[in-house]
Amino acid sequence: MKLVYFCACEDLPLEKYPKQCRLQRELGTPNIPASDEYGSYVNPVSGKDMLFALRDYLRKTILANIRLSPFYSLLIDESTDRIMEKHIIIYALYLTNGGKGPTKCSFVQLLPIENGDAESIYNAVSAFLVESGLTTEKLIAIATDGASVMIGSKTGVVARFQSSMPRIMGIHCIAHRQALAAKDGFISHPHVFAFVDKVASKVYSWLGKSSKRHAEMWQLMHEFAIMDGKALQIHSIRWLSRGQVMERLVHIMPVVLEQWKRREKKWYSHATLFVVQFMIHLLADVLSELNKLNQEFQRNEFDVTLIGALIDFIFEKFTRRYLSNDIYGFANGSKHLTMFLNMAKENSLTFVDAKGHAHNHVLVHKPVPMSHKTGCFEECVCIGKIYVQNVLNALTRRFADISVFNALKIFSPSSYPVDANEREKKTQEWLEKVIERINIDSSVIDIRRCINEREDFVGMLYRLAKNKGMHDAWEVCLGSRSWWDLYPGMMQLWQMCLVIPASTAACERGFSRHNYIKSISRSSLGLDTLDALMLLSIDARGIAMIDWDDAFDIWTSSKNRRARPLE
Repeated sequence: MKLVYFCACEDLPLEKYPKQCRLQRELGTPNIPASDEYGSYVNPVSGKDMLFALRDYLRKTILANIRLSPFYSLLIDESTDRIMEKHIIIYALYLTNGGKGPTKCSFVQLLPIENGDAESIYNAVSAFLVESGLTTEKLIAIATDGASVMIGSKTGVVARFQSSMPRIMGIHCIAHRQALAAKDGFISHPHVFAFVDKVASKVYSWLGKSSKRHAEMWQLMHEFAIMDGKALQIHSIRWLSRGQVMERLVHIMPVVLEQWKRREKKWYSHATLFVVQFMIHLLADVLSELNKLNQEFQRNEFDVTLIGALIDFIFEKFTRRYLSNDIYGFANGSKHLTMFLNMAKENSLTFVDAKGHAHNHVLVHKPVPMSHKTGCFEECVCIGKIYVQNVLNALTRRFADISVFNALKIFSPSSYPVDANEREKKTQEWLEKVIERINIDSSVIDIRRCINEREDFVGMLYRLAKNKGMHDAWEVCLGSRSWWDLYPGMMQLWQMCLVIPASTAACERGFSRHNYIKSISRSSLGLDTLDALMLLSIDARGIAMIDWDDAFDIWTSSKNRRARPLE
């Protein structure tokens, strides 16, 4: 059974299980059957039975922990696999140790759905909750990727749950929101950015079609002392792809221009347009900053009280760099565009190779094809400012609920004002906002008690966990029973706030694991097997953390087993 667990955790096909058994037999491992005869349980069919037993054991353990948690939230996402089968992936965010431990986000189950409409998803999730013994009274929030089928105001999945449980919160994943805001920047001057994408895509396709071009590219990279020069492809459904593509394109630009100057005159003329180079370097700078923000949003156990500060920092940085200065101070302090503008003062790009030889490329001030602009520096700055302003406007619009996440700072003493009077005022505002937004049922949490406890609770938390965030402060308070005796209302409200999810990045990682397991060579995997392999692979708690007696009992009780002697 441990060998089956090893295969699942290492994403090895169960067909490898008999070979693993033979290897262990040859190594002299105790308790390995002496032969591969029927009844020795060293064949792939028996391996699958053990896999299902381990799945049932792990799922039973996870669901038991979720049921013990006073509150929990669901993270759900829908996807289509390699053979066009539609699935719903479900994660749960809950408190361990019966509500007295840290939060944990666990993969729970992969469910089949008939189609991707809201009714099918709602029915599948509802049936899952009933079968798993999870009550909706404890369900605080449902986090989704923001697709209309999920958050539609009338017939979306979240709306259907809210029709019977109005207090359930619908959370639109912050990572998806930020990615959409970055995309919204292109609504003005779309033809310019589309042409820049076309140039970037051409670099990828041009280098990918010829081994001779690759060889020449590597030679030029050696000459320019460029270490990593692989071109990347823009992917429409990948959150971070465009920013990574533009950064890599800036990195290998000396090689690309040198190759195209020799062999691709048409695209060389496009790549040496001032407006194209300007936008490539601008996007490399802006999107790299947005990518950093997105990666923070995708962190496991991300502290939601940091969302407002991170977005405010982006506003401050972009405003200072791109919006506050005149045209000649535009992008001052940026990494790539400042370098380009300094180099382009003579209307050319000059790159020096490792031997000190200069390679010059004349920049042309012409518009991109199908444009009525002139392509001059002033127009480029104007387009750049509009693009950055569009991004900031989109962030403001898509994070309209930022005040709710900020209000959770009442449980984050590192966010408390130093001044006692200001701290009193702020924490009172935060508590009122939390109570208003979460729409707390008085039968679940005593609101009046929370209001009465707030002042003393905040004062003690500020002194004991002054520089700690919401999650770290929670772990500090867990060590003392007096917190539960003195402030039962605030501690219960804290439990509820801890399980409010910010993103569905866990679901995206789960589908990445799904696609890795159900690869092209394993595309015939059935749903039950795939679900079991995903659970063991994602959970990965380790052999020492499994109650093997319990797992063995599940396996033996699943059907009549024919025991054979080991020797």
